Amino acid sequence: MKQSFFWFILVFILLTGCDKEDTGAIKTLDDNRSELTLRLQENSSLIHRVYTDTTLELHPGVTETDIHYQDVNGHTMRIFILEADMNKTDIGLHPLTPNGAAAYGRQTIPDMVNYVNPNQRVLFACNADFFNATSGEPRSIVYLSGQAVRTTIPAGWTFFGISKSGQLLMGDGAYYEAHQADILHALGGHQTLVKAGEPVSHTDDSVEPRTAVGFTDDHKLYFVVVDGRKYDYSYGINFTELGQLMHALGAKESINLDGGGSSTFLINNPSSSSYEIRNRPSDGTPRAVANGWALVATGN
Repeated sequence: MKQSFFWFILVFILLTGCDKEDTGAIKTLDDNRSELTLRLQENSSLIHRVYTDTTLELHPGVTETDIHYQDVNGHTMRIFILEADMNKTDIGLHPLTPNGAAAYGRQTIPDMVNYVNPNQRVLFACNADFFNATSGEPRSIVYLSGQAVRTTIPAGWTFFGISKSGQLLMGDGAYYEAHQADILHALGGHQTLVKAGEPVSHTDDSVEPRTAVGFTDDHKLYFVVVDGRKYDYSYGINFTELGQLMHALGAKESINLDGGGSSTFLINNPSSSSYEIRNRPSDGTPRAVANGWALVATGN
């Protein structure tokens, strides 16, 4: 009788102890969290529980971090973050277009990277602007090495690019008018996520896979893909939450790029020296898109 009572008490203590642990705001199963994961947890209320995170160095000053977590609403999430120190002189941005041409069309990101100058090693690539599904014409501007291919920004749309002097550029139509003479490379985007260091709230609360780009005051560049449309793998994210995520990383400016089935996150995996799609595009395979961004190593 005494032995049965002992086991009853032991089981009761274990069960009540587990219940108390579950009341914590953040529960971490991976004790070796990356710097970016810690930043997201400390600077936002998006994450309830971290399952795993993995960080790869693609090149000095360039890392890729995958995070699997549970959000505050109980949804499982997978996000992929490219962080690049654009103060480094041996890395650069390269716009991707179908067949590397200054023309409209559609092609997958893995195919587009094959047209990058072989003297430049592609470290990372992702999709960029929204587009006409029939013609492949992008919605916003296109500048390739100073050549203006498309110069129209619809009201409410945006762009991201780099100036001829190496400064990162991001903004709306008015910002474009003020800086167009100095643009080296630029591709379009849509919703503003972070403006002048503050996250932007949106009334559109649709949840989808997303791609975003942003940068910090100290010239750190972030490309982020959030997978979605697969409840048991990754739920997706809305625009307001995506802005909070980019703000938590430290972005002072950030915009939303094309998402849904277009969201593609490719790296040059240093362990295999081969291109690898890290996310799971919701179409099942990478979608043919209008354009994209590549980060390249320009030195030896």
